[in-house]
Amino acid sequence: MSGKMVSTGTIQVDKLLEKLGQPGRYHVFIYILICMTYWIVIFNHVIMAVYGRPPPHHCTLPKGNFVNRSIPLEKGKPSSCKVYENFTQVYGNETVPTQGCSDGWTYTLEPGETNFVADFDLVCDNKPLVSLATTIYFCGVMLGGLIFGTLSDLIGRKPVFLITLFVPVAIGVGIFFVQSYVAFVVLRFFVGVCMQGLQTSGLVLILEMFRPVHRTKAGLITELFWGSGVLIVGVLQCFIKDWHYIQLAIALPPVLAIGYIWIIPESPRWLIQKKKFKLAEQFFIKVANFNKTDITSSISDEFAAVHKKEDGSSVTHYTILDMFKTPKLRKRTFLLFYIWLSIAVNYYGMLYGISALPGNYCLNFLIGGFVEVPAYIATIFLVECFGRKKILLLFFFVGGVTCIAVRLVPSVTGYGLDISWLPLVLALIGRASSAGSFAVIPLFTSELYPTVIRNIGVGTCAFWTRLGGVLFSPILLLSDYTFRAFPFVLFGVMALLAGLLTLLLPETLNKKLPEVIEDAENFGKQANDKSSIPEEAENETSDDTRL
Repeated sequence: MSGKMVSTGTIQVDKLLEKLGQPGRYHVFIYILICMTYWIVIFNHVIMAVYGRPPPHHCTLPKGNFVNRSIPLEKGKPSSCKVYENFTQVYGNETVPTQGCSDGWTYTLEPGETNFVADFDLVCDNKPLVSLATTIYFCGVMLGGLIFGTLSDLIGRKPVFLITLFVPVAIGVGIFFVQSYVAFVVLRFFVGVCMQGLQTSGLVLILEMFRPVHRTKAGLITELFWGSGVLIVGVLQCFIKDWHYIQLAIALPPVLAIGYIWIIPESPRWLIQKKKFKLAEQFFIKVANFNKTDITSSISDEFAAVHKKEDGSSVTHYTILDMFKTPKLRKRTFLLFYIWLSIAVNYYGMLYGISALPGNYCLNFLIGGFVEVPAYIATIFLVECFGRKKILLLFFFVGGVTCIAVRLVPSVTGYGLDISWLPLVLALIGRASSAGSFAVIPLFTSELYPTVIRNIGVGTCAFWTRLGGVLFSPILLLSDYTFRAFPFVLFGVMALLAGLLTLLLPETLNKKLPEVIEDAENFGKQANDKSSIPEEAENETSDDTRL
């Protein structure tokens, strides 16, 4: 399938948006409102890093028995999962058989603290159930991408946005009352389904209200809300000791957004695509009045041109198969699949793996969230100064090396110098690098695909981030069955390999972006393809960038 796709009025829509003074006050207002819902998504994506942290524990002992007599030592500390079969026979250095905790566990909690792991006894042989809960949640995220991506095209972006914003309130409150692990996992699965719908529909609403020239920065700035959301979760877990009330804190905020039902508009591009021209015209008039732009009289004339163009046009339809149609496009597609997967596995692996690091967990989590914000801010400027490819290579190299080193460096040097702080520093550098790469890759990918399959290409690549969300938790669990550094070494190797594969992709900064599939096949060959293209022809960032 080739040839240039015939316009269906998009250029006229961009001209209308330009006349509205874009980005005008209305666009900024709606942009901020939608970006705030990113907090709901990130709250639910990372909350198991808080819930899944086990408190100190040991086997429950019969009344009158002492820990130091009844429980064997492991690495100089009382075992969390073993007890002597007959502690009365423990004398001196005799070897006495041990057994599991047949009477359950005793947990060390602060006054007023409740713990998800303790409530459901998810320790020792049950420890993999924590990882399973996270994996099932991200399976819901994968399913949500498939369901709501199609549904938003059928019934509109706004209905999907509102449904997936408010339905999780009821589900989240239900989680507050759960009394069983199974009920928790099932409800979390449906929250995951909704979260992907909320993120996707919200980002589509943002991008379809902006002209192409502004979409890149609009997409990148959303990452600031993502990073600040991680920071908010850190604050919640430091000040709320009962996990049930943390759950309420992340479930109830959408109630404050009830006004979104009347404030958030439908996408003007979707309205035109569905030939709802009257509603689309009303949207432009509303925005013009809000922005105090005196172009209302010309909107009807401009819109009539769009209507006329739409009625007389034909469209060449493209599918996912067109991503594999030509050799170079096919190669880049497979490279990008792995790169997206690697970024997701590294990002979530580093975020959830922070519990394995020394020091105060609450403080570590807060600092980890804090470093993401400057990483996103720096990325916005770095990609415009040095290019997408070089910055992505930098993030992969730094992130890969720090991931490998974080669990391999000793706590004390050969000269007796205490460097127990070093793993945390390395982890934070790796965290910032993985966050930065998460911000760059949607932009880079969107510029590698031709206009005719750009959204299909980036949306399909983004599916691999969801797969990464499913895989990272079982990988972290492998530290219990191999050696403690294995997950981080694997994350680092994956990042370094992704960096090597990035070398096979062309730079896109200041290049004329491909329009049709033939352009993509030739993209990167010519040295004189510096772009002087008008704003209307600039890239369109995908509607589906992160988990």
